[in-house]
Amino acid sequence: MVLNYVLIKGAGDLASGVALTLLKDGFNVVMTEVPQPTCVRRLVSFAEAVYEGELMIEGIRGCRAGDFREALEITKQGHIAVLVDPDGETLKKYPPLIYIDAAMTKKNMGTSIDDAGIVIALGPGYEAGVDVHAVIETKRGKGMGTPLYKGTALPNTGIPGDVKGYTEERVLRSPVEGIFTAKMKIGDPVEKGDTVGYVDHAPVKANISGTVHGLLKSGLKVSRGAKLGDIHPEVNKEIAFAVTDKAWTVGRGVLEAISTLQKNGIHDTRKFNQLIYQRLQDELDRGKPGILYTLVKSPGDSKLRSGSHLLVLSEGFAYGTLGLFSLDKKMIARSERLFFQTDPSTDIIQVKLPVQADGMVRVMEEPFFPQKKLVIFGAGHVALPLVEMAAILGYRTVVVDDRQELVSRERFPKADRLICAPFEEVLNDAEFKAEMNGMTSIVIITRGHEYDLLCLRQAIRFDVRYAG
Repeated sequence: MVLNYVLIKGAGDLASGVALTLLKDGFNVVMTEVPQPTCVRRLVSFAEAVYEGELMIEGIRGCRAGDFREALEITKQGHIAVLVDPDGETLKKYPPLIYIDAAMTKKNMGTSIDDAGIVIALGPGYEAGVDVHAVIETKRGKGMGTPLYKGTALPNTGIPGDVKGYTEERVLRSPVEGIFTAKMKIGDPVEKGDTVGYVDHAPVKANISGTVHGLLKSGLKVSRGAKLGDIHPEVNKEIAFAVTDKAWTVGRGVLEAISTLQKNGIHDTRKFNQLIYQRLQDELDRGKPGILYTLVKSPGDSKLRSGSHLLVLSEGFAYGTLGLFSLDKKMIARSERLFFQTDPSTDIIQVKLPVQADGMVRVMEEPFFPQKKLVIFGAGHVALPLVEMAAILGYRTVVVDDRQELVSRERFPKADRLICAPFEEVLNDAEFKAEMNGMTSIVIITRGHEYDLLCLRQAIRFDVRYAG
């Protein structure tokens, strides 16, 4: 079962360019990073949020999240969420609709084509159609940003990309193993031969003049030859704050790949829909509501598929897709008000598609709310009218008492279930406890304070709407 969001592994400058591109197109984006990122283009890498808590790039805020639930809340506010997750637990526990391996490791470290509905990787080390659905070319040249659906990206040469005639000489590398300390800041002008920083006591010198374009964070341990930063051959401070043309091009390539792969649709629609229905039933069994959206009709020239489902849960999770993230976001926003209505109804709504996908679609909106349940401990005279009123208000009623003469269908014709057993036995029954949920209310009106207290002590441990 896949959640309706994009998960990006890595939050360096290229990954951040991808994240910005997708966010601007309406996607909810969560990024993962290691505890100590080693990005050098820190002013345009959301990885910096791991250290600083948040970072603004091109007007978009990236925020570090403590857990996945907080990450979802951050994305709802229109920001990019960054999670520290070196072991890939987010992918395992919260499978995304789209997964992008942007770690730039230049070899596959475990990414599988089965990790999500759409799996994309940046650069060499992955085979499209085998490891992932698409690979994005990252090497500068005519093919940069091109999505590949078969084969691999160009191999890594180990030579940095050409920037105004400079390649390896623009890169700052560690002369020894040790702790790096920056002397200059990103954006500072620099002359050839200037000391940019130190690794222990060994100076790190610029090989060309220009602007400090990227620089490793001070205090990190590095190995000999490790990349510490780079110099842009122009003297222009603004360059350090700008996302590169390469990052934007790669981001557009990812967007193109997603669009192409979404047109192909889900290979096993029936199985996917069954998973959606099962997830909805699981929520109802827990006493939680859900809103199911189904694409009924779309323009003839669109690639959207009728019958596509999007399931939105009250806790903020969304599963599946109607085919367009911008359309999904509209439905998710609509669902938020429905959860607060007492009796929302099924409806078929007309929704205007965004400009790039012009036209109108018809979507069926089906609210599913679990039935309210009232459990009454005590079958005395007060319970009689309580059951009658609860039935009128639409509650499923359960009456519990240990006196056989009181727990009868003659006395409680409107009760849905009658249980004759000791209170403590019922309260400790595993099946009974499993039925207690957010739509359950418990009323304790036994024949004495001793029994009331016994029931109350157990009832307050349940995650119910009301107990008293």
